[in-house]
Amino acid sequence: MLNKIASDNIIEQAFQWLCKARKDSHHNNDVWHLRFHWQTVKAQIQQQLLSGNYHFSPCKAYKVEDKSVGVWCAQDALVLKAMSLVLTEYFNTATPPQLSEHCYHLTGNGGIKGCVMDIKQQVDDYQFVCRSDVNSYYATINHQILLKQLGELIPEQSVLSLIERMLSHLDDVNGELFLADVGINQGNPLSPLLGAVYLKVMDDKIGDYCERHGLRYYRFMDDWLILCKTRHQLRTVVRLMYEVLDGVKQTVHPFKTYIGRIKDDGFDFLGYRIGDLKVKGLGIAWKTWANHFGKVRQLYEQGVSFGDIAGYVKRWLVWVRSGVEICLEDVVAQGAMSDMAREFEELFGVDGVYCCLG
Repeated sequence: MLNKIASDNIIEQAFQWLCKARKDSHHNNDVWHLRFHWQTVKAQIQQQLLSGNYHFSPCKAYKVEDKSVGVWCAQDALVLKAMSLVLTEYFNTATPPQLSEHCYHLTGNGGIKGCVMDIKQQVDDYQFVCRSDVNSYYATINHQILLKQLGELIPEQSVLSLIERMLSHLDDVNGELFLADVGINQGNPLSPLLGAVYLKVMDDKIGDYCERHGLRYYRFMDDWLILCKTRHQLRTVVRLMYEVLDGVKQTVHPFKTYIGRIKDDGFDFLGYRIGDLKVKGLGIAWKTWANHFGKVRQLYEQGVSFGDIAGYVKRWLVWVRSGVEICLEDVVAQGAMSDMAREFEELFGVDGVYCCLG
């Protein structure tokens, strides 16, 4: 597996990904040095990986909306992407499957839109729902628990050692170095895969219970949802949920958890409002509306032209309806009648922000 990570094919794929991801970087960014000296640096990276002597540089860590985001140097980001490519292929092709089909954020499992559509098609057959996520998920992942889980899935000690060195890197916070002894910074190409592994025990335990009792279980990274038919089933899955979280030293988010009967106005999940009878079963979560209106306000305050704001709104609506079956007219009407939308009548001096949809 390490030989594959260091192979020309995988390293070149990771290099192309890096070039595309950082094509707009500042001229002082180290990606340009890497690109200019690529053939020399490539050979050095491959030699260090194969000899087991590759070490990660300090990762620049930032706080973005209460989340820890890491920006790795260009060379480390390339290596992490190469590891992600090989491990993703390994997990996807292993027999028996190593990761759960209930984990929708993994490649080939449908993504956000596939998850939302599946829930929309199934929700009418259920009366109760458990919806939650982990409080500060990536920032609280326990390294020792994660390495033990990976040790049961990955057969090569050399790859496990490389992952361990990545986990125990130094974080550069405003020039001061701290040992990363817990958590994984978002921005790491391996984060989605490691996040799937860390809650695999939940996929296995709750997924198995749901399959045996005709229930539905969905997970997207650290967000999950369970559809139940009876209160007894709901109590059982909630008990299993807390048992799993206790075992991996995690807690649910106190404000993003709903456990109970499915209401007529549905419930929010992955940015959508599912089961809302007013919008034919699928609408937009109010948090998504708030983020959208916040972006429109930001563009307005920056002096962006009305035409460019209209272009942003149209692109946002393309995202809203792509991959899902949604009545856009009903959704837009609902959003336009909200207090958040009405304030834009004064900002733009027109009937409302959605006049730019014509």
